[in-house]
Amino acid sequence: MFDNIRAHAGRAHRKLNNSPAIMWFLGALVLVLWACATIVQIQTSEYLALGANQHVSHVAWNVFLQPYLLVTGQSPADQQTAWMYGWIVEAFTLIVGLALAVAFIKIGSVNRVLAKIFVGAAVLLVILNSWADFASSPGSNDLIRFLVALAIGLIVTCGLPLGVGLIEYGCEQY
Repeated sequence: MFDNIRAHAGRAHRKLNNSPAIMWFLGALVLVLWACATIVQIQTSEYLALGANQHVSHVAWNVFLQPYLLVTGQSPADQQTAWMYGWIVEAFTLIVGLALAVAFIKIGSVNRVLAKIFVGAAVLLVILNSWADFASSPGSNDLIRFLVALAIGLIVTCGLPLGVGLIEYGCEQY
């Protein structure tokens, strides 16, 4: 029995750069960080929509309940617009990061001009949302706030395919 476990462990950890165990760990880590950054980015978008000059102090996992509360009519009236803005910006961020070409083709099949407007507006919205990330980032130095906003923006746009890709690569190497 222990030989069987050792054999599986040996297979799962060959070389560091091809180790399935390391790829699985890194993929899982990236996915957790992606989820946390997504929440933070939704929060910063909400702060921007509310006109609040606040800094994100924690990852509020209850943000994932907001779409349900909006659909069921249980959301606070004074928060609805901010919640919608946060989720719409997040959806456009993921579309720009993961499926912009597909969105352009699908919208373009109905209206070419609308597809071009959509791409321009979505990219502009993502760029402006980076300002919200910057403005709501902690730190007294603009360079630190820029780096925080850059890291959050990068993991939100690339974290999902990167995390899944690392896990998939680990499975292929196993």
